[in-house]
Amino acid sequence: MQKYILDKGFSYKLFMLLAFGIFALVMYQGHIKNGAIYSILFFGALALCAFQIASAIYVTFVKRSVELHIDEKNISWEIFDNKKLISKKDITREQIKEVKTEINYLTGNFYSSFAVTFILNNDEEIVLTDGIFYDFGLKKAEDLCRFLLDNEIGHEQDVKFAKIVKEKNVDTTKENFKFTKKDGKSYYYGFISKNKKEFLSLRLQIEARYTDYKKIIKNANNEYLVENHDKKDSFIYLRSNAIGLFIELYNVPKIEEFKTLKEMGHRKKIGF
Repeated sequence: MQKYILDKGFSYKLFMLLAFGIFALVMYQGHIKNGAIYSILFFGALALCAFQIASAIYVTFVKRSVELHIDEKNISWEIFDNKKLISKKDITREQIKEVKTEINYLTGNFYSSFAVTFILNNDEEIVLTDGIFYDFGLKKAEDLCRFLLDNEIGHEQDVKFAKIVKEKNVDTTKENFKFTKKDGKSYYYGFISKNKKEFLSLRLQIEARYTDYKKIIKNANNEYLVENHDKKDSFIYLRSNAIGLFIELYNVPKIEEFKTLKEMGHRKKIGF
């Protein structure tokens, strides 16, 4: 069982209060002169300001916690406000078709929200999230993701990475650490790094060293999957997650060396 005390998110609430307040001041001029849509937007912005103030008052006096339980058959969590149970969910592992974890940012590195979505076999979605009043915060969100992966819950590649990390007894607190593993037709690269530019660096290395792998299957901010047009049973798959970064080269004839930003001398050699 893992217990998480959610952050009260005062900095986020203050940011949103200022944003809505400025917007309300701008709309006020239109409200006075023209009315109509400007009046609607003005009063809407005031309502949102009031909501931010009310939520700040609420979280000041109420502590929210989440208890997550995982065993061989079931996953469940309970949400408490000041030790009062307000929500409970139970899922069996057999029900789960897919698990998605998502950390959202408002601007740049400013944490906004976190959600774990369990997609069931009947396509129903059950979501564990911090909601609109509270925040898991980046560190707790990453800790929860690692806890799920340690229990083999998550994206297939992420679970595979977590198993290798556990098998090799990798110290995940050791920054800029790199390791490899050969398993049948697959060759794996693992990287322990918190540098967000590491993903782009590894992607650029894939593009530069494997020019015949141009068929893009997946292309997102945390995954990049490419295949060879002439060799169907072969791919290169890069993903980043709460543990680090992971590359699988499947049935690739020539294994190239991938380097971290530190090994390449940081920004100078990759144009950052």
